[in-house]
Amino acid sequence: MEDQGGASVRLHQLGLYVDNHLHDRYLAPPLTVVVATLLTLWVPWWQALLWAAVELVVIAVYVNVYLRFRRAAAVAQDEVRWARRIALAHGAHMAMWSSIVVWAYQPGNLANLMFVMLVHVGLISLTVVMSNPHRRLLFSDLIAPALALVGPPLLDGTLFSLGLTVLGGLYIALMLMVGLKIHASTTEALVLRQRNDALIEELEQQVRRDALTGLANRRCFIDSGQAELQRAVRYRHALALLMVDIDHFKPINDSYGHLAGDEVLKAVAAVCAATVRSNDCLARLGGEEFAVLMPETALDEACAAAERLRAAVARLCCELPEGVVKPTVSIGVAITADGDETLSSLMRRGDRAMYAAKAQGRNCVVVAPALD
Repeated sequence: MEDQGGASVRLHQLGLYVDNHLHDRYLAPPLTVVVATLLTLWVPWWQALLWAAVELVVIAVYVNVYLRFRRAAAVAQDEVRWARRIALAHGAHMAMWSSIVVWAYQPGNLANLMFVMLVHVGLISLTVVMSNPHRRLLFSDLIAPALALVGPPLLDGTLFSLGLTVLGGLYIALMLMVGLKIHASTTEALVLRQRNDALIEELEQQVRRDALTGLANRRCFIDSGQAELQRAVRYRHALALLMVDIDHFKPINDSYGHLAGDEVLKAVAAVCAATVRSNDCLARLGGEEFAVLMPETALDEACAAAERLRAAVARLCCELPEGVVKPTVSIGVAITADGDETLSSLMRRGDRAMYAAKAQGRNCVVVAPALD
C-alpha cells in the first residue's frame, strides 16, 4: 500500500512537471530564434540556422510526448515508463542548448564567453523553476547545462575564467538547493492531499456503509434506488425489490445476547452478499431488515433469486460461544414493470409481502400483488 501511495505521488509529480514544461510550446520557439540570431555574431549563419531548425523539431517532439502523457490518463504503475520517455525527449532539448559550447563558443572572446554563460545561467534557472516537481528529472535536466556553464571558462585557463568557473559551480549548487527545497514542499503538499483524499473517501464510505455488516446503508440504498427507478422509467425495464427480514431475531438477542445477534447479522449479510448478483444493490435498512434492488429483473427471475437467497440462509449454521443459531429469513418480492411507481411505494409493497411471509410461517417467499 505504501509503495502504491509513493508511486501515486510520483505520478502527480510527473504531471506537475509536464504542466510546467507545456509552457515551452509558447516560450521555447521564440527563444530559439532569438538566440540563433545572436549566435550569428560569432558563427556562420547556416550553423545557427541548422541548430535552430533541429531545436524546433526537438521542441515539437517533447511537447508531443507531454500531450500524449496527458491524453493517456496514466496510472501509478506507468510512472517509471513515462518518466523515462519524458527524460529522453526533454534531455534532447537540454543537450541541444548545451551543444552551443561545442560549436559556438570561442575561447578568448569575452563577449562570446559572457553570452554563452548567460544562456546557460538562464537555462539552469528555468530548469530549476520548471523541473523541480520531479526530482529524478530535475537532476537529469541539470546535467548538460551545468557542464556547459562551468566548462568554457576552464578552457581559457585564465584566473578570471577560473573564477567564473567557481562562481558558476556555486550558482549551480545554490539553484539545486532551491530546487530540492521546492521539491520537498511540493511532495509534502501532494502527500497531504493524498491523505486527505483517502480520509474523505473513508468518510464517504462510512456515510454510505453500514458499520456492522459492511453493506450499503439505508441512505445509500435510497440514493441508488431512486437512480435505478429513474432508469427503469426511462428505458421501460422491470425493477425488482426483495425485502428480507431475519426470523425470530429478537429471541436470538434475548437468549444469546446482542453480541451474538451482531454475529448472526454479519453472517446473514455475508451469505446475502455472496448470493446476489454483483450489479444488485444489497443494503441493510436497519435492525434485522435487508433489501435487495435488482435492476432489469422480471418476476420469475426475482422469485428464483429470492428462493436461492432464502435457501442459502437456511443452510447457515452460526456456531457461537453461547450456542448454535440457525437463522432463517422471510422475503417479500415486489416488481414494478412499467416504472410508474415511487421507491417508497415499492418498498411498502415489498414490506407487506415480507410480513405476509412471516404470517405464513416464516422462512418463505411471498410476492406482492401488482400495483393497481
